[in-house]
Amino acid sequence: MRNVILSMAVSLDGYIESTNRDISWHVWDADMQEYMSDFLETVDTLLYGRTAYELMINHWPAAENAGGNTAEDRAFAQKMNKLNKIVFSRTLNKVTWNARLVKEKAVEELLRLKREPGKDMVLFGGANIAETFMRNGVIDEYRLIVNPVVLGSGNSLFKTEIRGLTHVKTKGFNCGNVLLIYHR
Repeated sequence: MRNVILSMAVSLDGYIESTNRDISWHVWDADMQEYMSDFLETVDTLLYGRTAYELMINHWPAAENAGGNTAEDRAFAQKMNKLNKIVFSRTLNKVTWNARLVKEKAVEELLRLKREPGKDMVLFGGANIAETFMRNGVIDEYRLIVNPVVLGSGNSLFKTEIRGLTHVKTKGFNCGNVLLIYHR
């Protein structure tokens, strides 16, 4: 059975975006990019809510051929672009970028996808669909990338109590980020 991995950047105070949905505070360097590139090799499907999908589609397709990007940046963008994507949204009517739209019964559809053959799936965002999946216990692994930033307010990742997580790994990055991995 495939696992569902939640992988999100969070501030030291637990927010995934500031009050105006800003994520420009994410800390990123070559060390982080290498980790994420290696991580993408272990999955075959990216999971998104509407807002996260719209943010990502406005960046990654163009990044693959952007002249100012390094070869590593373009290779990473190519990985992001080629992976299958599932977008969970009640309001979108159409998706592109190698994506399939799920408008209803998100939890049931994710459980069905978990039973299909393939690599693990990763949920990169957003907060609402993450909350739905956490509340229904369908996330198998939590990968929190804690950034050395305090936002003070914003959109919190956790709105549901989750107990009994098992710590698997902690990894520090040169940029000050800390990866925390927990299994459910």
